[in-house]
Amino acid sequence: MSVRTELAKLRQQARQAQNDSDVKAISDLMDELSAEAAGGGSAREHDSLTAVFNEAQKSSAGSQL
Repeated sequence: MSVRTELAKLRQQARQAQNDSDVKAISDLMDELSAEAAGGGSAREHDSLTAVFNEAQKSSAGSQL
């Protein structure tokens, strides 16, 4: 396999991993908000969705190491 083909494949995998991480963060947030709405849990206090995603990315980056 050529170097260019390999690089293109690796870039695609990196984009897919980022997308998967974002989807997981959204899913986790929805689960948490659903639990709070049902009265079964307490939501984290964040200023914005950006803070939620930043926290999720930090935790997923740490778990991938």
